[in-house]
Amino acid sequence: MRKKRPMVRHENLTRDATLVVIASEDRYAVQQYFEFFHSTRIQFKVLETDDGRSSPTHVMDRLSQFMKEYDLGEGDQFWLVCDTDHWTEAGHIKNLKQVVAHCRKKGVQVAISNPCFDLWLLLHFADFPVTSPLTCKDVQRQLRQVIGQYNKTRVFALPIDDNGVQNAIDRSKAHSSSVGIPQTTSTAVHLIIEDLVARQIISIASSN
Repeated sequence: MRKKRPMVRHENLTRDATLVVIASEDRYAVQQYFEFFHSTRIQFKVLETDDGRSSPTHVMDRLSQFMKEYDLGEGDQFWLVCDTDHWTEAGHIKNLKQVVAHCRKKGVQVAISNPCFDLWLLLHFADFPVTSPLTCKDVQRQLRQVIGQYNKTRVFALPIDDNGVQNAIDRSKAHSSSVGIPQTTSTAVHLIIEDLVARQIISIASSN
């Protein structure tokens, strides 16, 4: 028997709230980022990496297991969030392509960042980088230049607000890759929240 949907109930959450499940290769940043958002109709559930098994295949396996284990709702969404970083190198690109193809067959949406999720965070505070290609260290360096400091394990401390989120969406969309695995600097994380922000379903929690 499947378990009940893993919704963390609070007094304002509606009964028909949608669960947005995000499987990530990251251990800290992705989960902490989505914890910024408040909503009565959406609840984000991030399946972060906590065992060192961060390859695209392991991330997909973790999401597949979750989907088998829980009794999920008709409108629930499923996302795989990963970086190109070193997964597009010769020894790994085949694995990444296979995972993306598998996601499409299973109805799992994919949000890939080139080079890494940190680019999405940078776009909250700065225009899209003009230098390309970039490494993740390059992006992190630019984050520190813009906001003074940056620690990937302390994303919750970033001064993110609703204006910054909208800026990130606009900047990301303007440089997004429409098909396949992005070969140039870009991030597709905006796909997860763009519609929700536009419809004012989610916003940054006032406590942050």
